[in-house]
Amino acid sequence: MSNAAIIDSFLDSLDYEKSQDIELVESLLKQIPLKGLSRLGLAISNLTVTNSRTGLAGKLVIELAQTQSTPVSSDLKNGDIVIIKPYSKKEDNDQQCQGVVVKISNAESNSTSPTSLAIAIDESQENIATTMIHSNEKFYVMKTVNTVTYDRMNSTLRKLKEFKEKSISNPIIDILLPTEGVKKLRASIPNAKKSNIQFFDENLNDSQKYAIRFSMENKLSIIHGPPGTGKTYTVVELIRQLISKDSTSRVLVCAPSNIAVDTILERLSKSIKDKRWLLRIGHPARLLKTNWYHSLDILSKEGTDSASIINDISMEITKTIASIKSIKSSGERRKAWAEVKQLRKELRLRERKVINDLIKQSRVVVATLHGSSSRELCNYYKSIEEGENDNLFDYVIIDEVSQSLEPQCWIPLISHLQSKITKLVLAGDSKQLPPTIKTNNNDKVMKVLGTTLFDRLVNMYGDEFKNLLNIQYRMNAKIMEFSSKAMYNGELKADSSVENIVLSDLPGVDSNEETDEPIIWYDTQGDDFPEVDEEEDELKSKSVKFLYSSKLNTNEAYLVLHHVRKLIESNVQQDCIGIISPYNAQVSLLKKLVNGTEDSPVYPLIEISSVDGFQGREKECIILSLVRSNDKAEVGFLKEQRRLNVAMTRPKRQLCVIGNIETLQRSGNSFLKDWTEWSEDNADLRYPDVGEIYE
Repeated sequence: MSNAAIIDSFLDSLDYEKSQDIELVESLLKQIPLKGLSRLGLAISNLTVTNSRTGLAGKLVIELAQTQSTPVSSDLKNGDIVIIKPYSKKEDNDQQCQGVVVKISNAESNSTSPTSLAIAIDESQENIATTMIHSNEKFYVMKTVNTVTYDRMNSTLRKLKEFKEKSISNPIIDILLPTEGVKKLRASIPNAKKSNIQFFDENLNDSQKYAIRFSMENKLSIIHGPPGTGKTYTVVELIRQLISKDSTSRVLVCAPSNIAVDTILERLSKSIKDKRWLLRIGHPARLLKTNWYHSLDILSKEGTDSASIINDISMEITKTIASIKSIKSSGERRKAWAEVKQLRKELRLRERKVINDLIKQSRVVVATLHGSSSRELCNYYKSIEEGENDNLFDYVIIDEVSQSLEPQCWIPLISHLQSKITKLVLAGDSKQLPPTIKTNNNDKVMKVLGTTLFDRLVNMYGDEFKNLLNIQYRMNAKIMEFSSKAMYNGELKADSSVENIVLSDLPGVDSNEETDEPIIWYDTQGDDFPEVDEEEDELKSKSVKFLYSSKLNTNEAYLVLHHVRKLIESNVQQDCIGIISPYNAQVSLLKKLVNGTEDSPVYPLIEISSVDGFQGREKECIILSLVRSNDKAEVGFLKEQRRLNVAMTRPKRQLCVIGNIETLQRSGNSFLKDWTEWSEDNADLRYPDVGEIYE
């Protein structure tokens, strides 16, 4: 396929995906009553405005709280884009506004306290928001489509297409999309004996050191980091090596999610003494609190000579906005908003100078893939053109590339074409969770968007630029064994420090049949553990059903609780245990059974989540509830071997699987067949009695 055809296929697929995403939200709003949206965790209802204030960067923040407790689980979290809508049907459809959640509390399913949240409003909608604030209405909040991300990917790809059509040469783009007929790049193989690298971390293993040497010597490098192999430590060491090469080089570090880039920044912050070298781009609401010290938004308001002037202007903006509520004349109100607009213009000019200075003194800039094209970074190029500053970035690192859509990965590269980027490092694991795609009814779109940059480059170059980290430091060798054979060609090795660890090695934990086994499988075949559908009656659209209908298995959930009790009786601490299920309905049921409620807690410190919620995480013990148990041998989500690979590689000392082996083996899925057959030979196989688990 030609480069133009590749780019066009991305553009077409993104347009389709965007339309599906928008259609899904519209279907939810039209089909499902507010109570149904709340039950699905998609909305928070019964809210009133309790306060409004000026937040970071002069943004208007609305604070809302429930007037009474509505104990349902919500998927909303800091950084989500939401719409605020009034209950009243008399309100015009335009009477809604959009913003970013900057704070949320008591939204978890086992909380019976009223939920409260704070939302930073888009500047373009502050006039509407001010009207809503003083309307004395009740509101609900719902997560919505972030169309800005689609538009950004679209514009990035169009720039890339134009760039290639003009046959402009760029060292990195030419590697990722080589010109037809031009000889492909060959990797330079590092020689450890000739290398003069002095590693900062002396505990790195040979595969980690080789990956770093390779990355230092090549324009393109792919670091393949299976579970527990220290990918983040390797990336952190590489960053330190890159900025130590000379005194002016600057690295842009990106990932698809905020938690991924914050994890790297947190590790870097511990190893780099000069904190001014580290800069985090992005809305503070989306950052870990431990990284606020590096936030560009926060630093530009604090700790600089210009900060007091900027804060004075912000206070004036707040004062003016507050006065608008008492202005009845529409003409006077427009005049007041014009004054706010002028104050904001002055604020931005002063902020730009401060921001440019902060960027200039940094050596490592950390952002999400979308955040890498932020206004602050792009404005820096104007100062370069004016002769004030030098090159912005020399190197780009993209972590968790296998969870990223390829169009996302082009954002930092195309946004910073003016930089003299000489090196691209990709890190991730193509055998773990893929990027999230909403489309489920178009095979072509699913294939185009499901093929990551990691996948495409390996297809193009083979393993020439890929370096596998092969020593894992997380789990017992037996827990690792099947994943290594099935997903990594048997190349993973357990470090001696974890090779034989079990729960009974933990301080104070009894040694018995519940704690000495690294793998336990409760086989639920038979009629005693049937799965059931939990499908909202309101879900009429096929796409809505696909994403939000779910399944649960009540007896299996009680079996989970049974095993938890055995572990607790053996003195395993609650926070050492994690419970995973691929089905949200089962997760909700398990939270009620195992966590209990605020008024009646059972084991509140045990973490229970979907597979996605545990990506990149670990626990001493993981209990995996598979749910599926039926005569038709239908297994649904369990066919997704990358998702199962994540689940089975989260535990350190014990993996306890609860599932129907017969259903899995009859499903026709080779991965499930291999896993169950391996488990029959290697796990402690148990056949539960329903009567015993309810005792």
